[in-house]
Amino acid sequence: MTRDIGFEKQNARMNKNLLHTNFKLKHSVDLPTSKSISNRLLVLQYLMNNSFELKGVSNADDSQIMQTILSQKELKGELNVKNAGTCFRFLTAVCAIGNKEVVLTGSEAMKKRPIKELVEPLRSLGVDIQYLEEEGFPPLKITGKKLKGGKVKVNAEISSQYVSALLLIAPFLENGLTIELIGEPKSESYTQMTISLLRKLGIEVLEKGKTILVSPVSENHKGQIEVEADWSSASYWYELIALSSLHSKLQINKLKIYSIQGDSIIKNIFKKLGVLTLEGSNGVEIVKATKPNIKDFEYNFSSIPDMVQTFVVTCVGLGINGKFNGISHLVYKETNRIEALKIEIAKLNYSLEMIDNDSFEIKKVDNLPKKITISTYHDHRMAMAFAPLVAVIEEVEIENSEVVIKSYPEFWEEFS
Repeated sequence: MTRDIGFEKQNARMNKNLLHTNFKLKHSVDLPTSKSISNRLLVLQYLMNNSFELKGVSNADDSQIMQTILSQKELKGELNVKNAGTCFRFLTAVCAIGNKEVVLTGSEAMKKRPIKELVEPLRSLGVDIQYLEEEGFPPLKITGKKLKGGKVKVNAEISSQYVSALLLIAPFLENGLTIELIGEPKSESYTQMTISLLRKLGIEVLEKGKTILVSPVSENHKGQIEVEADWSSASYWYELIALSSLHSKLQINKLKIYSIQGDSIIKNIFKKLGVLTLEGSNGVEIVKATKPNIKDFEYNFSSIPDMVQTFVVTCVGLGINGKFNGISHLVYKETNRIEALKIEIAKLNYSLEMIDNDSFEIKKVDNLPKKITISTYHDHRMAMAFAPLVAVIEEVEIENSEVVIKSYPEFWEEFS
């Protein structure tokens, strides 16, 4: 069950951002810190009774919602995560090992995002979880209890966040937890991020094929941990440079070239599109060194699904056809991202056709228009992915541009 793609057009707000090709490229930009790392560490900090200090928590909406909820001494009563999917999934697991009754809810869009694949393994561990409206979807009534742990199976084909949610509570179960992944894992880089953070905190995690064994925590971590700058947000600046003239360059402040974030792989993908990444003393510098050295683009995005929009629009801006694999779970995001992309790139004289349920191809039909208005479908990544088109189109209007607050609140300020 996914969001109606016409929802935004029926309920569009007046907030728009109009971009023109006469904008000046800045010398450097700042990124938010990673909301993915922030949200995982906020959960672990809470479960470790604030034994360590967390520096640089993301100011993105998702992380601020998580921080506000976890600032409570006890999680009880109604908790509303609004449209923060990561928060809903992680908090479902956290509330399951609490000792209070919680009603976990969110926005109308959140109520259309599946949660059954996490509820079932938690129920198998002995947690009492009830659906309050539609079966398999939020809101949930969770009666938490102390769990012994054991072994669970989880469907990893829809979202890695189900796996990460279980990983985050695993060290705090009496006997730890063995997690068996069923199906072909999606967004695997995010599962690896969670495992990396657990190990950073001194928790023993063993991987054997599709089985992950997490030992009980022996001692709460102490000291300070600093959150990295966000590679997902960096992708839009890479896209802008890829669409800019030769020798254009930009410094991205405080971005680590070597990172636990799976999306950092974009530096290698953009190299094929002419963008080089140079490590500096205060981040990285990206340079449009050459024209793209490929005629057709192809990549499997199963591990980095949030980058699909970035590379689709980059290909469109460069006039390149492309094949995108590993994309089936995009229908479960903030909107049905496949359908949203199909509608919006049609305005840019590009077609999007499904090859099978896990891949699509895009093809150039005609030249780019001089002006374009982009609908965002309440999806922050739609807004940011289409903005760099201003490098190749005279006028780009982004509707509902405020949606960027979900992950990159200062995006428009940095862009302008």
